[in-house]
Amino acid sequence: MPKKKDRTFAAKLAHETRTIRVETCKVCGKEKQSIVHLACSCGESGAWRPQRRRVKVCDCNRKEVYG
Repeated sequence: MPKKKDRTFAAKLAHETRTIRVETCKVCGKEKQSIVHLACSCGESGAWRPQRRRVKVCDCNRKEVYG
């Protein structure tokens, strides 16, 4: 049986910092924060389901996202 490859916490953290990209807003020039926006939507069967979207928020679109 092949041995499972183990990654240390430091290796996982280094991978996370490499994959996270910092974006700045073209309008206001501030850093955008990535959040998960949850909303309820009605499905085809008539049941309510949670809908998750990843949204990048800055000062320009903060009121649109948070309401």
